[in-house]
Amino acid sequence: MPVRTGYLEAQAGASSLTGAYVRVEGGARLRQNLGLFGFAEVNQRERMVGAGIRYTFGL
Repeated sequence: MPVRTGYLEAQAGASSLTGAYVRVEGGARLRQNLGLFGFAEVNQRERMVGAGIRYTFGL
């Protein structure tokens, strides 16, 4: 049975290195142990975007 769930996370804070920042991340689980995600982060010095794959496993 396929497991498909998604999430959206938002953060705001302050760092001693970069000052104030805002970060947004969202993703979707394609299978029970495999998901995709993307993020964007903005701070006073730079802007970043990225995407990735999460694979979870147990030992």
